[in-house]
Amino acid sequence: MFAARNLWVAAILAPLALVVGESAAHAAEPWDLKPNAHRWQDRFGRVVQDVCPAGEGPSRCFLHWIVQPYANVAAGSGALGADGIAAAYGLTATTPGSGGAIVATVLAYDNNTALTDVQAYRTNYGLPTISACAGTLPTPGQSPPCLAVINQNGASSPLPSVDPGWASESSLDIEMISATCPDCSIVIVEANDPGTPNLNAAVNQAASIPGVVAINNSYGGTEGAGDGANTAYTHAGVLVVASAGDQDYMDEGYNNPPSPIAPSYPASDSHVLSVGGTILKQLQGGKRGYVEQAWNEGVVNTANGLMATGTGSGCSTQFAQPAWQSGITFGKCAMRADNDVSAAGDYINSLGSSTGVALYCNACAGGAGGHFTAVFGTSASGPMVAGMFARLQLATTIANDPGWVYRNAASFNDVTVGSNDSATPDCGTIMCTADCGWDGPTGVGTPSAADLLNAQADAGTSPNGSCTPQCTMGQCTKSGSSSGSSSGSGSGSGSGSSSGSGGGSSSGSSSGSIGDDSGSGDDASSGDDASVDAAVEGGSDGGTNNATGKSSGCGCYAVSSDSAANGALLVLSVAGLALVVSRRRKQR
Repeated sequence: MFAARNLWVAAILAPLALVVGESAAHAAEPWDLKPNAHRWQDRFGRVVQDVCPAGEGPSRCFLHWIVQPYANVAAGSGALGADGIAAAYGLTATTPGSGGAIVATVLAYDNNTALTDVQAYRTNYGLPTISACAGTLPTPGQSPPCLAVINQNGASSPLPSVDPGWASESSLDIEMISATCPDCSIVIVEANDPGTPNLNAAVNQAASIPGVVAINNSYGGTEGAGDGANTAYTHAGVLVVASAGDQDYMDEGYNNPPSPIAPSYPASDSHVLSVGGTILKQLQGGKRGYVEQAWNEGVVNTANGLMATGTGSGCSTQFAQPAWQSGITFGKCAMRADNDVSAAGDYINSLGSSTGVALYCNACAGGAGGHFTAVFGTSASGPMVAGMFARLQLATTIANDPGWVYRNAASFNDVTVGSNDSATPDCGTIMCTADCGWDGPTGVGTPSAADLLNAQADAGTSPNGSCTPQCTMGQCTKSGSSSGSSSGSGSGSGSGSSSGSGGGSSSGSSSGSIGDDSGSGDDASSGDDASVDAAVEGGSDGGTNNATGKSSGCGCYAVSSDSAANGALLVLSVAGLALVVSRRRKQR
């Protein structure tokens, strides 16, 4: 009884603690430095804000601050950090390093605390130390790695003016590259502003760096006339990566003024590896321990009109379909189709809390000292992929042969749930809805390091494969509860079955290309459906699984129902946040 009472007290006080913490930290936050930025409450109850608002330039960075409740969080608060990224995508202590590869990231404006920020991030997650490069640029293959910052002309000075939004983006980029490629040296190439000529100059400068294998671009704008003739993102032997954007299918996320009907550029460039975003959900158990769905925050009504946030995708209006995309089902799209691959853009931890991606930055404190905060957006996805392909020594291979990704689609985690067509639904096809094999929001899927290292090209395998889709996270229909067992044998195709007995029980089967979950022995869990491991992972759990608390034949994992206590805590937290939002609006 005493323990239960303490749990409920904690549940009631948790949202209040978040409120007090956010209010105390607000004076030091830079949110008000962006008066024209959108701020809204998303479908998870979080108050979020654009980092790089529209109207500041033709291109904007794809990053959003979580203003409440995670504006100022302690390290290890549950946001997705370097350890979680490594676990989700199979980067282990035995994964080979890059051999001192160089990865560049292109941004607008200066980040004068980049080195301090990335050092703090790497120290917190136990990554190797990184220091400032002894010269203007790193030396290919050098160890330990170093960080260099240059302007769009290749010099270390003068650097552009500082912008807190783009500085936060800069810190995120180098931290995501660090998380997936700890031994990579990094060069930040800073354009004078987000104008197209200056960003073009910065990308060309990045490509000229001796030994650079990948260039990350976490920004973009709606594709338009003239983009098809731009050659700044075409560099033989250098992998150019671009985030797909945060405005849903065909950049339709903003409806006032009327939405553009074109994908985000430069992600739509046929010479670029386009990276979409997923919601990464951590499971309590399972072979991989994570599931993913296409990232979509839904539609909200702001003072600026309807707005939707989610991973970009679309059909180019400027770039012809490249040869390496031939033979794939794109519906009505006969041009270059986005995306190629994807990675985490947002995160839900094992307790069902939507905590986003961890970022350490000084800009997030308005210059009052650095701290960890939480963010989301495809600005996290792009640099994760750039760093991972550099670490796996695949960057040059993919740069010279983009079709390699499609021929090795089986080496990626297939994402089969979710859609990014929410603002003005006019798609409803593979271009905007996750499905088995290739789809617009997530491409061929998210990287699986071990599988990519062992990849064997199979030109006869179509990226539009066949599998049984995952059950939508948090939307599986259940009735009653039961304890039961699941048995079967795993296979390379990931086939298996799961059954339970008891009140309201159900049985079902799942097969897929994500992987198999075979073995023998007992796998006990409490409060979860043990069959989720089999159904979500697309395989079977050999032996006996004992589970209590709930039963699901389709095997989906309810986002906010890990236990009754956690569900109540989440409901109370959201209620507390709603009160805060209402109070803060009245104060304004």
